[in-house]
Amino acid sequence: MARSTINEPVTRQSRSIDAVTALNIPVSRASGTQLPVKYGAWLVGPWFDLLVFANMLWPVWLLVMAMGDGFAGTEGLRFWQVYFVTTPHRWITLAVVFLDRERLNRQRGLFFGAAAVVVVTCAGVQWTTGKLTCLLAIDYVWNAWHFAAQHHGVYRIYDRMADSARTAGLRIEKFLFRAFLLYVTVRLAAGTWSSSFADIWLERADWLLAAVPAGLVLRDLTRWREQAWGRLAYLISVSTLYLSLLAAVHAQKPALALMLTTASALFHATEYLGLIGWMVHRRHCERGDALGMLGWLAPRWVAVLILFAIVLGASGWMIEHQFLQAWLFINVIAAFLHYIYDGMIWRRPRASARRDAAIVAAAVV
Repeated sequence: MARSTINEPVTRQSRSIDAVTALNIPVSRASGTQLPVKYGAWLVGPWFDLLVFANMLWPVWLLVMAMGDGFAGTEGLRFWQVYFVTTPHRWITLAVVFLDRERLNRQRGLFFGAAAVVVVTCAGVQWTTGKLTCLLAIDYVWNAWHFAAQHHGVYRIYDRMADSARTAGLRIEKFLFRAFLLYVTVRLAAGTWSSSFADIWLERADWLLAAVPAGLVLRDLTRWREQAWGRLAYLISVSTLYLSLLAAVHAQKPALALMLTTASALFHATEYLGLIGWMVHRRHCERGDALGMLGWLAPRWVAVLILFAIVLGASGWMIEHQFLQAWLFINVIAAFLHYIYDGMIWRRPRASARRDAAIVAAAVV
């Protein structure tokens, strides 16, 4: 298996620590040099990646929901999904942003400015309309884009690990990957419409769009390499889930479509919680005490995350039963900030991305 063989001056290497860390290559903060590690196909490890990032067990969730509508089946799984997975995955972004002293000091104006705009805008819409309908509609559309962007982003992380030098076709791949996921989400909403003319064209479009994930899988199989296991597993899992959802809508199976929608929400949220943990660990390895409170929490992250999910989920369940409208309004604000902050904390400048690829290409032999 390939190993790192970079032998560059420390002064030059220190400027590239951010890039190496972002691509999961451990770096010694004491010396500023890259540590010799095996450069594999996984972000954390095969089992963790397959269960958390690729979510290979999502068919099991369908079986659980198929057991019935009681708490032992669909009702129970949705309860845990909404309160203890989906809600915490949105709120954890706010915690990571405001507890990371180094990042907050660097982008304080942007973070607080975005929060102010979202709060004022949501309050204004709520005050003028008196309802949450408009905000929830915006949330649905924005969330659809967020799902597509996150899944493509994770795929690109695996893709860079498998083939860091690849640059051809990235834009068209990005467009097609996200367009397919967005189409399935929109198609799910369109399934509630009653228009025979629209149904005819949508049913034809289903077959056309279904070719996108099939083509991506076939392409990855043709450019197979040992470091591509994670990339292929992730792509197959995401593609199979969304193709199943599209097929359920196409065949007009609303009960199955609803179960698959729950599975996709669990997939997205658990994947994101895993990614946040991975990112916190990498930043702690690089920045250490500069992270402030987040640096103290990082070595205890699993316990902190479990406690966070339990407290937030239980509190949300109790508050919702007493103050439903207020809790929904607060969660819409948290969701919008989640979408905005998520784009900010994961985005890298184009020049940095090109430098990252060059560093990894030189490191892998």
